[in-house]
Amino acid sequence: MKIGMYGGIDNGHVRDRSIDYIAIDQGLAYLAREGIKPIIAIGDFDSLKDKRLLEGVPSLKYRPVKDDTDTALAIKWAIAKGFDEMEITGVMQGRMDHFLAVLCLLEEYRDYRITLYDSKNCIRLLKAGSYDINCQQYHYFSVFAFQDTVLTLKHCDYELDHYFLKRQDPLCVSNQCKDVLHLETTNDILFIQAS
Repeated sequence: MKIGMYGGIDNGHVRDRSIDYIAIDQGLAYLAREGIKPIIAIGDFDSLKDKRLLEGVPSLKYRPVKDDTDTALAIKWAIAKGFDEMEITGVMQGRMDHFLAVLCLLEEYRDYRITLYDSKNCIRLLKAGSYDINCQQYHYFSVFAFQDTVLTLKHCDYELDHYFLKRQDPLCVSNQCKDVLHLETTNDILFIQAS
C-alpha cells in the first residue's frame, strides 16, 4: 500500500496525485498549493507559517523538543497504518543535517520502499539483489555503497562487472543510461537518479 508525504522544503509539484498524502509540518502549505488535502498532518509545526491550514485536517502535534524528526514520525505513522511504500517530497535541499537524517531513515527502514523526490532527483535504497531500472525519465544515475559491495552495471555508459565498491568510493557518480539499466549488488546501496 502506497502513500505520499510532503515535507518542509518546497520541492515542486507532487508526482502522483492518485495517492493519499501526509503533510509533514510546512509541507501542509505545499500540499494546499497543489489542492491536496492530506489524510493527516504530522509535526511540531514550528515552520508552518499559516496555522489556519491545520483547520479541518486531522493532525498529530508534537513538541519541538523530541527524539524524532517530523519525517521520522510521519514514516512511523505510515508503517503503523500498514503502508509499505512511501513517496516523499520536500525533504531534499535546505538544511543538510535534516537531509542526512532522512538518508539515515532510508537505511533504518530498508524493508520498506521509500523514495525521495524533488524536481530533479529520485533517491532510494536498493537492497542486495538484481534490478532492471527504467532510466528514461532521468538522464544520470549514481551509486553509493552503505557497506562495501560487489556491483555490476550493464546497459549504461560506464559498465562494471563485479566491481568491489567500497563505502568511501565515489567511482559511480554521474553515470548515464538511456533505457533500462541492469544492476546487481551484494549489499545495500544508495541509488540516485537525476535529470
